[in-house]
Amino acid sequence: MTELGDKNGGWDWYATLTFRERSDDEIRRGWTKVGLKYSERAWKGFVDVLRACRGIGEPTWVSCREYQWDRGVPHYHALIGGVKDLRRDEAWRWWFDHYGINRILPYDPSLGAGFYLCKYVTKELGDIRFSQGLTMVNNCVNLVNTR
Repeated sequence: MTELGDKNGGWDWYATLTFRERSDDEIRRGWTKVGLKYSERAWKGFVDVLRACRGIGEPTWVSCREYQWDRGVPHYHALIGGVKDLRRDEAWRWWFDHYGINRILPYDPSLGAGFYLCKYVTKELGDIRFSQGLTMVNNCVNLVNTR
């Protein structure tokens, strides 16, 4: 993950995004737990806000969704790049106001966030996603038929 980030401009943030318990009003309307579709919309909304704040295109990201079996809800771990000029506290506040607790920290490759993120791929839900256009750029020579 570190190399993937390095080849695409670097990671700026490591984020853990969780969902708060549902309110009594939501439970009365039949919303008892955060589901996978709801969590997907939440992640998309978060990325949309980052994109709007950047003003130019989508940030790069890798997200892993893990299921918290003790609570019965999913949550996210993510590496995010292209956001170094954005304020983490504003991103934190947006997620908190809309969904729940979170941690958004500056990315430090020496702390092993890439490894930590990847371990969720092997867990039961195993849902890892990449932003569009995030690639491993290699240094291979492009062979072209010149005849």
